[in-house]
Amino acid sequence: MIEALYSAASGMLTQQMGLDVVANNLANAGTVGYKRDRMDQMDLAYQPFRLPSGNDGNVGLGAAPGAIGKEMVQGILTETGRPLDLAIQGDGFFQVTRPDGTLAYTRAGNLQVGGDGRVTLPGGEVLQPRITIEPNVSNVSVGQDGKVTGTVNGQTTDLGQIQLVTFPNPTGLQPIGGNLFLSTANSGTGTPGNPGTGEYGTLTAGYTEGSNVAIATEMITMITTQRAFEASARVVSASDEMWGIANGLRR
Repeated sequence: MIEALYSAASGMLTQQMGLDVVANNLANAGTVGYKRDRMDQMDLAYQPFRLPSGNDGNVGLGAAPGAIGKEMVQGILTETGRPLDLAIQGDGFFQVTRPDGTLAYTRAGNLQVGGDGRVTLPGGEVLQPRITIEPNVSNVSVGQDGKVTGTVNGQTTDLGQIQLVTFPNPTGLQPIGGNLFLSTANSGTGTPGNPGTGEYGTLTAGYTEGSNVAIATEMITMITTQRAFEASARVVSASDEMWGIANGLRR
């Protein structure tokens, strides 16, 4: 019976973490470029024992979270009409420089022009390669190939080239918040390239990529997780009652 207590308790802890994952997904259902978290669950070790029949058996000792990873499925595109809102259709990430000088990667293409004219994310991270849009530039546009142009003194002028970065294993990227990811040994080294070439996706200006969270799916997962938690709690109560009965027999 003590094994039942431990197994049920481990199940409650696992389901609680699963509910935390669902809550985070639902909270970010409207976040631009957000990628859904998924928790993989695994069973714990098994304890061998001898059955009355003389045969050997094994009893499981509960469950635990195996890993929490990102699902890099494409999100739905939402039209905004802003020329610097960019959605990636296909593979790739925007590369930005954080305030501490390190590189990060994102699918959130809600870009803007900072006070110094540099193209940045809303959090201030600077797009790489750097693109500067001076105050006298008008009619800024971005092509599917990432080429940025604008009008200066009535003439169309090239302002820069937006690149995308792909990884051998994008699910291995480390999320750090703010729609940003860091490369890891598991993700592999990023390779930059122009949109629309080779394995790189294309850019769609005037749109942003929404999160890939399906609210209906998350609600079903939440209900299932809640029911599993309640069932594990009932096992704890039942085991405790059985222990009480067993202890009472000694008196």
